[in-house]
Amino acid sequence: MLRKYVILAVLAGSITFTQAAEPTPEMLGNLKASLQQTCGKGINIQIAELHGGDEGRTVLGLRNNQTGTRDLFISLNENNKQYDKYQPVRFDSLSKRFVAVNNERPSIIWGGAVSNLKGMEYSLALGSHVYPCSKLSQFESEVANDLYGEATNTQP
Repeated sequence: MLRKYVILAVLAGSITFTQAAEPTPEMLGNLKASLQQTCGKGINIQIAELHGGDEGRTVLGLRNNQTGTRDLFISLNENNKQYDKYQPVRFDSLSKRFVAVNNERPSIIWGGAVSNLKGMEYSLALGSHVYPCSKLSQFESEVANDLYGEATNTQP
């Protein structure tokens, strides 16, 4: 009987910990990511739209497998999320602008095209590899959990 409870406890624990955590929006320079998508089996892209004089251009954030940080890329054209070349950039906090990073990282190609059957279909090209992407989605709002969920602070 005790063995049955131990097995159930282990199974319940593994179910709780194996659920994939929903990505949270990160800051892409001075912009908070507003959209996300997955390309291939697990390449998470976070997306933000530029405003002001750069309106219509897009910033992408991709996790760098070697450093673990999120690298930034900016579209070369006003493209409305259609296929475009994205140049690697870094955010300069002093000037509050994105600055091109020449010769440190390669450019990428990302975007979508309208298909008659499926609507907008996106893909990501990293060198000679092309990955199909999921539909764009917004991040889940945490407002309800922040207001009514279990407290993360255990102090009285």
